[in-house]
Amino acid sequence: MRRLRWRDVIGGLSAVVVGMLAGSSARAQEPPQGASPPGAGPGATIEQIVRMSPAELEALYGQGVAAALPAGRVRGHALVAPGKRWAVPSSKAARLVWQGKVFDPSGSAVVNRFFGVRAIKGNVYLAESWRDGQPALIIDYSGTSVLYGKYRDEIRQVGPNAYLGLMFTRTNPPELKTYFALETTP
Repeated sequence: MRRLRWRDVIGGLSAVVVGMLAGSSARAQEPPQGASPPGAGPGATIEQIVRMSPAELEALYGQGVAAALPAGRVRGHALVAPGKRWAVPSSKAARLVWQGKVFDPSGSAVVNRFFGVRAIKGNVYLAESWRDGQPALIIDYSGTSVLYGKYRDEIRQVGPNAYLGLMFTRTNPPELKTYFALETTP
C-alpha cells in the first residue's frame, strides 16, 4: 500500500477547494461597450478588485498589460462570488486555503501556496489570452501537475502592485472557472 504524502493531501484538498470556489464565481458577463470599472483603471488596487462584479473584472482585465511578476512570494486573493455582498469576507476566508504564488527567479516557473505549503507547480510564459487574444502572462499546469493539468491561468497587471488573473479549464472552448488577484509589495 502506497504511503500518503502531505503534498498529495494538500494537492487534493486544493483541487476540491478550487472546484467549490469556481462553481459560481466566474459567470462572466460581457461588459458594455467602452465600459470601465468604477474607480478602476490603470491604477486599480486589490481593495477595488475584490469588490468588483464579473463585468467590471472583465473590463479591467481587458485594460491590463502583460507583465512579469517579481521573483519570490506574491500574495494571492481568490475572488469568490464577485459582485456579491459577501465577496470581500469570502475572499479573506479563502486566504486560509490559498495564499498566492512563489515565482522562480528565472521567471519561467511558479509554485502555488496552499495551507502555507508550496504545492502545484506551473510553467510561466507570455502568450495570447484565451479571453481576447491579447498578450498575457500564462501559467500552464499541463506538463507539471496531475491535479491542475486541466487548468491554465492568465495574468495581467492592472495597477502598480496589482495583477488580475483568470483561471480556465482546458475544454473546447476553454471555460473560465474563476478570477484571482495577485499583490506585490511596493
